[in-house]
Amino acid sequence: MLHFCEVYMSRVPKAASGTALGVRIGQNIRSARMEMGLTQGQLAEALDIENVTMSRIETGAQIPSITRLQQVADILGTTLSMLVAETGENSDIAILLADVIVGLPSRERDFVRDFVSTYARHWKTGQPN
Repeated sequence: MLHFCEVYMSRVPKAASGTALGVRIGQNIRSARMEMGLTQGQLAEALDIENVTMSRIETGAQIPSITRLQQVADILGTTLSMLVAETGENSDIAILLADVIVGLPSRERDFVRDFVSTYARHWKTGQPN
């Protein structure tokens, strides 16, 4: 028979402790870091954090704050949305559109969103089955 402590207090292995979001963010950070030719240590130093913390972020064991993610994005020359994005064709398009309309006035962003939605709906209904 298992004791209460064994059931409820068991330690989760590091590899299994990351959430899907944390793992995705970590993978995106790692990819962007490697594209820049930086080591984990160099990125950690630029962020003024310990190497082990950077490692935990990249493995998904630790999810950084939004402020820290923005610092990472700035250092890696990318956007916050790229760091949290799911990979794949649809997410790449969504990120591209989001990056294109960032900085537009609210009215203009709404126009672009409505135009894309209307165009996609028109195209889908006009296609043969």
